[in-house]
Amino acid sequence: MNFQSLKWMIESIIHSYKCPECSSEVNESNIDIIWAAWSTINIDIECNNCGKHSMIKTEILSLELSNKWLNQEHIEKIKKSLMSLNAWLIAKQSSIKDDEIISLNKDLKKECFNVTDLFWENN
Repeated sequence: MNFQSLKWMIESIIHSYKCPECSSEVNESNIDIIWAAWSTINIDIECNNCGKHSMIKTEILSLELSNKWLNQEHIEKIKKSLMSLNAWLIAKQSSIKDDEIISLNKDLKKECFNVTDLFWENN
């Protein structure tokens, strides 16, 4: 992996990553490269706010973007792939927190608990 690819990857993480615990943003000083080889790197991110560590494995894939290769069909495929990847990343960031599980457990043990109570915020 060349330096420019690594720099782009780190900048992309800085702009898109939010702590799964507290949703805080990350900066360069919170990112440690644990391992790098060829097109793959493993990164440890420590949240400045809550101290949670996240391990991320990323890869850089090379694409030949010459004029003969880029037609409308290929552009649409790339666009759909990137949109799917973005949706997957967003879904991964919204994880269930421990206090939500504890709260649900307490609610389910109540004598007068109604299933519809599960669908209300802050019950």
